[in-house]
Amino acid sequence: MVTKEDLQAKYATYSTAQLLDLIDHKFDYTELAVSIAIEELSKRNVSEEDIKEYKESKVENVATYIRKNIVDDLTLLQKNVFYFLWVPFVRGAIKMNFHDDGSILKLKQANYYQFYGFIFFLIAGVISVKFDLDVWATAAVWILFFIPTYLFDESFNRNRLYNKLKDLYNISDEPENDNVIK
Repeated sequence: MVTKEDLQAKYATYSTAQLLDLIDHKFDYTELAVSIAIEELSKRNVSEEDIKEYKESKVENVATYIRKNIVDDLTLLQKNVFYFLWVPFVRGAIKMNFHDDGSILKLKQANYYQFYGFIFFLIAGVISVKFDLDVWATAAVWILFFIPTYLFDESFNRNRLYNKLKDLYNISDEPENDNVIK
C-alpha cells in the first residue's frame, strides 16, 4: 500500500502541469492522492497565470486532436495510393508515419482504402473471369469501384467520426458551436 510519505515524495518531483492534470482528473485517483497533490501545489504558490496557461494548453490539445482526427484526412492522391497499392511493404512506412504523428484518422482511412482496394480487386477479377473481360476492362472495373469507396468514406465515415466527437465533447448542433469542430 502506498503511504502518504511515498506520495509526497513522488508528487514533489512532478511538474506543476502534471499536478494540475492530476487534479483535473481527480476521479481517477484516490482522495489521498488528490489532497497531497493540492498540498504540493499550495507549497509552490501557483499563480493564476500558470493555471491559465495550463488550461490554454489543454484547449490547444483538444483542437490538435480534432484537427488530426476530423480535418486532416488523406489527400485524394494518398487515397488512390492506398486503394491501388495495398501490398504491405509499399505502404508500411507511410502508415508508420501516420501512427507516429498521432493521425488516427489518416491511419484508419489508409486501412479502409487498402481493405476495399483489395476486396474490389478480387471482385474485379471475378467479374473479369465471369464476363471474359480483357486486362484493360478489368482495370477499368477496379478503378470504377474506387468511386463508391470514396463516396462512402466521405459521407458515412466522416459523419460517424463527426458525431463521435460531438458526443465526446458534448457539442450541440447550434451554429455558434459548429466552428469548434469544423
